[in-house]
Amino acid sequence: MQPRVTNEGGESDLVFVLGWGNRHEHENVDWLVEQFADAGYRVHALQIPVFPDDFYADYVEPVRSYVASLDEYRLAGHSTGGLIAAYLDGAETTTYLSPWWDFPPESKGVLFSLVSTLGLDAKFIPSGVDDRRAIGELTTDRQLADIPDKVSPRFIREASRGHDDRPTVDEDSVVFCSLRDQIVSVRTIGEAVDARQVRLYDGGHELFSSRRRDEYVDDVLAAVDGGPDTT
Repeated sequence: MQPRVTNEGGESDLVFVLGWGNRHEHENVDWLVEQFADAGYRVHALQIPVFPDDFYADYVEPVRSYVASLDEYRLAGHSTGGLIAAYLDGAETTTYLSPWWDFPPESKGVLFSLVSTLGLDAKFIPSGVDDRRAIGELTTDRQLADIPDKVSPRFIREASRGHDDRPTVDEDSVVFCSLRDQIVSVRTIGEAVDARQVRLYDGGHELFSSRRRDEYVDDVLAAVDGGPDTT
């Protein structure tokens, strides 16, 4: 895990767990981090490993250890970061951006079930996260180039462990998602939280790569500040 702190003089701490393949240097990631910083937060952006050997050891425990050093904090997580965030306790508010709580239904089948039991590290399974339209209209060539086009059975297995063991989502959290998301299961989001917790946006998987992101950022900041009753 690679942390980067922005706005050291911020009034309060916000931990932002990035999604799979997101990097600090990506322009759209940096855009959202700057929105948080401009709102007065000391932003702890946590970049996660692309290929974990173990979901808990490589994803959950490093983030859990990091937030344990903070007295109080707000929490935001995008995609895989939103899956990791569901395992954390103690945040003042939790805001999910397109959380990866399951694979989309169309990606599952008999072959998927077989592959998900294997521990092979050979990367030969298409990731399905290499389409600009699926991610967002503002996705840059650099972003696309940094996203692996293949994953391993071990990756599928460890992600499935994270999905299967995910704790119940707190009723005071807020979830932003797009009904057009092809990367995560929107149905699982709908089953995990009440409708009052959901905020829809127009775009692909990344709200911060949506061409209409400026229309939604105030709602994201309001959710981070005060939860579902403030948006």
